[in-house]
Amino acid sequence: MNWFGILLGKGWAQRIIIFGTIILYLYLGVTKPEVAKKGITGAGKTFVSLFTLIFAALLISRAIGLLLPMETVMEWFGEDTGIKGIIRGGLLGGVLQGGPYAVYPIIKSIADKGAHISVVMAMLMGYGAIGLARVAYGLVFFDAKIVGLRLLLAIPVPIVAGILVYLLYD
Repeated sequence: MNWFGILLGKGWAQRIIIFGTIILYLYLGVTKPEVAKKGITGAGKTFVSLFTLIFAALLISRAIGLLLPMETVMEWFGEDTGIKGIIRGGLLGGVLQGGPYAVYPIIKSIADKGAHISVVMAMLMGYGAIGLARVAYGLVFFDAKIVGLRLLLAIPVPIVAGILVYLLYD
């Protein structure tokens, strides 16, 4: 990636966010400079505090992907695993810890080593819908019944999504 891509993003979705942010802060700089300054200062502090954490998470997730044997991926998540692979993928996605910057590279590595597209979709949906790491946070704000119902309703989501993708791409 060149400097243009680093500064302005590699796709149009990123560029829209970046240009939108620039326009917003130019507007704030003219109309409410104190708000713009506080926003930039706060974002800078957050960036510095999260940089090492995100960098470490990227390194760890990349190492996991590189160390995972292709044979294991094919045995557990390959095209021949069918519904079992979809269920495994959905549940694995549901228990993966960390933000997208940590989890997506792991799922991408599994996909690159031969996981069927239906299993990859189940992993992504499991990560988003089940999100076992969020249970503790949910219990802080909600009754255990609500958190339990959320999990109960979330578990079939990656499986159904994976099966639909399997039927579409088989």
